[in-house]
Amino acid sequence: MSGTFPLEGQWDLLREHGLHELFSGQWVQTEDVGDVVRRLGVDPASGTVCDFPAAMRSHDRYSDEIVVWLGEHAPGWAHMLTLSGTTPSQEMTDTLSAGRRRVFDVLFIRETGHLNNLYTYDGVCIGDVSPPYPGGVGEVEELTPYSRGVELGDGMSTVEVFDRILCMVGRITGRFIDRDWFSSPRTLYRLPRGH
Repeated sequence: MSGTFPLEGQWDLLREHGLHELFSGQWVQTEDVGDVVRRLGVDPASGTVCDFPAAMRSHDRYSDEIVVWLGEHAPGWAHMLTLSGTTPSQEMTDTLSAGRRRVFDVLFIRETGHLNNLYTYDGVCIGDVSPPYPGGVGEVEELTPYSRGVELGDGMSTVEVFDRILCMVGRITGRFIDRDWFSSPRTLYRLPRGH
């Protein structure tokens, strides 16, 4: 998927669906979404299958309770969207990546302009997944081929950088965030305290 572009801007879709003030998403390389649930330490039977509008009823960025909406993203990938509470800890990301799995962890807080985008492999944080500037190499050189056409430029806003990061992650995982992504049912889980 290197070099392809989404049909609609990633930021535009997030804004339309109410995720523009705070976005916290983790893409986990796996063929088994149930394995992600087990690694989270959640009882699989505790989940509630629902669509995105139903999941958004749990959206509360100031809550102490972590609520995630989890499901298949693309073949070989799961996606976990944090709807409530803090983002999963680096320790949890390390657990999700154990066993030679890749995890892309992207956090954007519009109010503060905070943007965090980490690539973890097999329990080790490798670096960030930002596209490089034209002619450059990204922090994680193996990901640079996915940046063609979405390189960074001087004077870009944080929103523009965030959109390009999501585009890169979409290329790597084989699927961009799209309207079908928002209309597909996934499972809502409440994470145990300490995550």
